[in-house]
Amino acid sequence: MHLRTLRKRRGWTQEDLCKKSKIAQNSISRLERDKDVRPSIATVIALGKAFEVDPLSIEFGPPRVKTRSRAAAVAVPA
Repeated sequence: MHLRTLRKRRGWTQEDLCKKSKIAQNSISRLERDKDVRPSIATVIALGKAFEVDPLSIEFGPPRVKTRSRAAAVAVPA
């Protein structure tokens, strides 16, 4: 699950997550926003502990927008 989604589902602000994970707020912002972000292992572990989830389940960067394939978007006559 994406970092921003995890945070918002808990009703936390970035500042709340900062306090719980001991990660700087600007780092949390960058982890949620940047496409090509590569957090350190220590950061991933700290976030996993803060959320009480498997650290490897956390996705970083902006959430991907689900798109339908062109074939699924075209109606097929019966």
